[in-house]
Amino acid sequence: MKKQKSSKRRSLGDDIMNSKPAVLVLAIASILLGLFFIFSQNANAPIPRSEAVSYSGEFEEYEVWRNYRTIHFKDGSTYEVYPHTETQAFQNMMKSLEKGTRLYILVNPNNDCVVEIKTDTEELLNFETSQAEIDSYDNGYIAIGIVACIGGVFLIWYVIASSNYKRKEKARHTKKEKAVIVGENDIGLRRADCSIKSKILLEASEKGYKICYRRVRSVNELIINGFVYDEKKGIIEFAHNLSAVIDGHKIEAGFDEDSYSYIIFDGQRIAEKRRII
Repeated sequence: MKKQKSSKRRSLGDDIMNSKPAVLVLAIASILLGLFFIFSQNANAPIPRSEAVSYSGEFEEYEVWRNYRTIHFKDGSTYEVYPHTETQAFQNMMKSLEKGTRLYILVNPNNDCVVEIKTDTEELLNFETSQAEIDSYDNGYIAIGIVACIGGVFLIWYVIASSNYKRKEKARHTKKEKAVIVGENDIGLRRADCSIKSKILLEASEKGYKICYRRVRSVNELIINGFVYDEKKGIIEFAHNLSAVIDGHKIEAGFDEDSYSYIIFDGQRIAEKRRII
């Protein structure tokens, strides 16, 4: 049988996830960024009318530039309108205002944004509505912050869980190797049940041995010629190796840190497949 050449291409993401310090740095950065998103929105929380700062002056210009909306007054004063809550109708009204029109505005002192605009005859921006729109928009940033924090906590858990798993996996292999009697075959754990629902992760045949690496519920199994020779239990799959010695041949299957399922026969990787999930 012609041996398959490895087609692995390590990505930057693979390198980061395989480095515990890098994962921890990423986790801490994610949590800090999440906290920033969450707490930086406090300034945009609605305030009572009594806390707003009032100003009146003669209108000069309404400037629209990228994410900036600025009201200019004749005395040189300028006030910002929160850009993501500006409607097209409001922008049209501000653009059509005649210079010299007296405006009466209220400003949220926490973020310096205009939350109410009136003329002598009409209301252009409502106090309650504008604040509700700002608060609603910023809830999106808070949601992003919460997700970032959860992601950071998950990464920290991942580092701890993977470290504990590797210690247990090493102990399992040590125990298995000590139990092997040199020159004798490994004993199959049981006959594989082909009637149960399973996911075939990889299959190969070599020198008369039919090898199957599959997952049944939360158990990964190494099956050789219809018998389960090794298995690993775990809801979440970390890198692992299942093995058996039969007629002097060492047969292995597993999942590596580059996210590949593989089958190895006497030290030669004869099959591999990139795992998506």
